[in-house]
Amino acid sequence: MNSKFNLLIGFMVLILTVSCAQNTSTEVKVNIPSGIGASQVARILVDEGVISHSRPFAIYMRLTKDAQNIKSGVYSLKKGGSYSALRKVLTRGPNLYIRVSIPEGFSAEQIGARLAARGIIDDAQEFVDRVVERDLRGFLFPETYDFFPNEGIERAIDKMKARFENEFTEKYERRAAEIGMSRRDVVTLASIIEKEAQVAEERPIISDVFHRRLRRRMRLESCATVLFALGEHRSRLIYADLQIDSPYNTYRHIGLPPSPICSPGRDAIKAALYPEPTDFLFFLARDDGSHIFSKSYGEHLRNQKKLR
Repeated sequence: MNSKFNLLIGFMVLILTVSCAQNTSTEVKVNIPSGIGASQVARILVDEGVISHSRPFAIYMRLTKDAQNIKSGVYSLKKGGSYSALRKVLTRGPNLYIRVSIPEGFSAEQIGARLAARGIIDDAQEFVDRVVERDLRGFLFPETYDFFPNEGIERAIDKMKARFENEFTEKYERRAAEIGMSRRDVVTLASIIEKEAQVAEERPIISDVFHRRLRRRMRLESCATVLFALGEHRSRLIYADLQIDSPYNTYRHIGLPPSPICSPGRDAIKAALYPEPTDFLFFLARDDGSHIFSKSYGEHLRNQKKLR
């Protein structure tokens, strides 16, 4: 019994003396694949210069009963740290993230392109295809996220959709019901407001214009929806653009388009739910991004002449 105890003590001393590589402040990026054991993890750590010897660390993880608790993922690990500190990190989970900001008003295509450029996903078009298949245009909330490298399409979509669910509260659900709109209607309208309004204070006013037109069965006539239908950005539309045959062309079709045209932010969603009561039915964009609002078509035409 004593000999076994002495052997264990001797081994622990050995671990303490050879456990780490040369102690430095250098950190390295280490990828721990899923489905591998402590011995394979230890060999990866040796290859990356985090520890000097694989076997003592693998045995240490078994002695601490954490060999099965190592989590796969990408880590930032310090060379020369203690086994104890290393064990805590590896059992807690990946600690290396890529921070990505998704601005308000980004389309699914723009989100996919940004995630692909940052190494979060492999294929931007596949991302868009999955968003469309899951009918989630507009429901990927614009925010700053911490993603794992190569997080993957489904997990990235799920993370952004979960954030939307947190933002669209029960209070918002009740408000949507009060004004006779579904959640999808609200997000679709908010997406149009997001793209039309460049001045924050105008969002609730633009919202009211659209609400009034919807109630009167008037076409929304939103340039933002035409640009979405065209699939490109232009500073100005020409008459031929307004004739495009698309369900997203609100110059030709009454009501809301089939889906949101972008991911609206919290202010646009709030504006869609709480429009500012006005008598306006029309608006025109100035060169500085602000708008002139009109109560009648005649006033609207006069404002058009003023802007020419």
